[in-house]
Amino acid sequence: MQNNPVLKELILLNSGISNIRYAENNIWFNENPKYADFIAELKEGIQNNDVRGSILIATDSEIIWASGSRSVDVNGNTVTPLSTYEIGSLTKMFTATLVFKLIDEGKLTLTDRVTAYFPKYSKANEITIFDLLHMRSGIVDFATDASFFNDDEALIDAYDNGKITDEVFLNLLYELDLVFEPGSKMKYCNTNYVLLAMIIEKLTGKSYKENVQEHIFEPLGMHSSSATTYGDVTSAPKGEYGYMKEYQIARGAGDIHSNVLDLLKFNRAFFNEEIVSHNGKSCMLDFIDDYGCGWELFDRDADLVMHDGSTNSYYCLNNVFHASDAGERCYCFMLTCCDEDDEETDDSENIVAEANGEEEEFNQYQFIFDLCKKHIQSM
Repeated sequence: MQNNPVLKELILLNSGISNIRYAENNIWFNENPKYADFIAELKEGIQNNDVRGSILIATDSEIIWASGSRSVDVNGNTVTPLSTYEIGSLTKMFTATLVFKLIDEGKLTLTDRVTAYFPKYSKANEITIFDLLHMRSGIVDFATDASFFNDDEALIDAYDNGKITDEVFLNLLYELDLVFEPGSKMKYCNTNYVLLAMIIEKLTGKSYKENVQEHIFEPLGMHSSSATTYGDVTSAPKGEYGYMKEYQIARGAGDIHSNVLDLLKFNRAFFNEEIVSHNGKSCMLDFIDDYGCGWELFDRDADLVMHDGSTNSYYCLNNVFHASDAGERCYCFMLTCCDEDDEETDDSENIVAEANGEEEEFNQYQFIFDLCKKHIQSM
């Protein structure tokens, strides 16, 4: 049997049942007849279209599909489900989990003021831990707004190359006005989760890396995952940017590296309340303006929650169908290598193409999402 390391991991994650078959071209699938139609359509779509990266579809007890295609690892081989990627903002679900573990331990509350941990940040006097988690702080986003660095090219270059210290970062933050009144609305902001990572460090006396390793990676057997680490990603970046260097200052917001198999371990443990309490999970999935704590509500009717993540060289998705139903949950992970030329197809572009009688551009994320939604609802 080819690719034994992958098959071994898949069988372990398939409740030890060895009905996982290796097809060809880095494709593994479950032989259970109830998945046959789904697998046939997925296999045809992946083989006949430009579907890249590592993909995993699973339930709480079974592996349905695993594959790697059209991207290479650092050795020049096609990626597999074991290949690791920069997962970008998927990091936030790990940070929120650590926060709620501290809340469960009585070391932190949702109503704590940010100024309790950053006394010099007088402009944040009305911002709470709840606001940071739910993206309702009004803080400027260091990752998307050049004004955070005063439009200073030298500072921006230092950030891009991982040379901004916490002290410089915080001093820049303290000088900036909020963009709206805390708690008044939701606006996605990476700075919120960097501050949460720093608060975790202050409360535990350990680095963010040590916390996520001790409380999540090690207990769940996520041996291919890392935080604030450079040089351990095994998939090869496609574009000119290479691996991100600003991982230290982006800790808590976008620094984690992982693979689809480890992410499945995390999802299963989180949704089955093995790493947070029932109350903690409920709070994390309490959506306000469709954002919870490290999770987004994508489709209320389908009970679909998700988060995506991107860096200069990677785009990743973690979709959870039937999130509130322990007997029906299905997880879909897509980790891909990309560059700026690989932006997702805009719906308006496909509408224009259809009106002109032109063929719509293939979107692998939409294709797999639609296929999962179609078949999972009937399983």
